[in-house]
Amino acid sequence: MHYRLVGHAESRIDQVVMDSARQFGLDAAVRYNKLILTALTVVGTTPHVAGSKTVPRVPGLRVFPLRLANRFVAPPDRVGRPRHLIVYRVIPDGIVEVLSLAHDRMDLTRAAQQARRAASAYGQGDQ
Repeated sequence: MHYRLVGHAESRIDQVVMDSARQFGLDAAVRYNKLILTALTVVGTTPHVAGSKTVPRVPGLRVFPLRLANRFVAPPDRVGRPRHLIVYRVIPDGIVEVLSLAHDRMDLTRAAQQARRAASAYGQGDQ
């Protein structure tokens, strides 16, 4: 593993999976959780994976849409229309710090700034 969860990332992931279970059922939530874990592994091993991009006006932060991680999971485990993006940064030691998940309807810059502030509040400030 070449990533770590910082700030509110773990609780945000838990919240997204729980929301998925309430809206779409347990099987869908399990698939969404698997997709999230797959996406974390992908960005952890290849931080500049095709489809990832920088966040406008938030230097050092990147996002990777979960929909692009679907290609890394087995067909029966794929999610129809994943709507979240992983918000992360690569720190100097090469570790990927995952700050949060953002919904694709959210203002990306604002969501990334909030995630960075949350990481700073936990003593995991800008690297």
